[in-house]
Amino acid sequence: MTSWLPVIPEAIPLQLREGKWVLWRAEQRGPGKPTKVPYQVRAPRSKASSTDPSTWASFEDAVDAYSTLSVDGIGVVLTAGLTCIDLDRVINASGRLDTRAETIVERCDSWTEVSPSGTGLHVFVRGAVSEALKGEQIEVYSTARYIAITGHRWPGTPNVVRWQQGYLDHLVKLAREDRPARPIYTGPKTPPPDDLAGALLAKLQAWSVPVARLKRWEGGFLVELEVCPWADEHTSGFGGAAVIIHPSGAFDFTCLHAHCAGRGWRDFRATMERGR
Repeated sequence: MTSWLPVIPEAIPLQLREGKWVLWRAEQRGPGKPTKVPYQVRAPRSKASSTDPSTWASFEDAVDAYSTLSVDGIGVVLTAGLTCIDLDRVINASGRLDTRAETIVERCDSWTEVSPSGTGLHVFVRGAVSEALKGEQIEVYSTARYIAITGHRWPGTPNVVRWQQGYLDHLVKLAREDRPARPIYTGPKTPPPDDLAGALLAKLQAWSVPVARLKRWEGGFLVELEVCPWADEHTSGFGGAAVIIHPSGAFDFTCLHAHCAGRGWRDFRATMERGR
């Protein structure tokens, strides 16, 4: 059973306290480490959503609920230019940082805490990334995400959240450079179907994908899915995913959840063809 660090509310900086908060419980969803599932402060048995403000609460109310309810911790929702650089498994058994994490912490010079597991860091900065970034032992989020907070400040880091937009832009640039270039298609072109909506629905029906709603979308059509194929990775909810057919007849996939950042039609099609 995982042992989580207890929350130290008084050590959390004012800039985070002014944000919106949720509770979280660790829940096992298959093999691997437990998922930190967000719950509402005002309705602790109901799940919260990192994209639904009606499920958020104040810092003070979250701390009060944490002290009286059976929950594992509290979390801050990333809004209004607050970004978290989430460094996973970077603290070794002797309590030292690996070299890359140490470089990031020194470069940001902003409030940094130890993650609930005791093996990672959360580096909080002001600014935003244009897209969620996911790499080896590092994830960067600015929206549609909550972060489980401990208040265990990493030694030597300041007690304020500092502006670091320039560094965030640098991380986005590096992430894009690391992505392999998409090959240019030079084969035969297939004309779009006469019935775009019908072609989209037929494609999903062939894979037995539950459909929530069909609507027009920028000259084509968009189908909202009842369940995202990667819902088990979401911090909240099963929705947020959609499949699109463009006027050209090309298909596309999108999902609002940060965990699905970077996943497109090829990923969705491959998952469907494997039978999920």
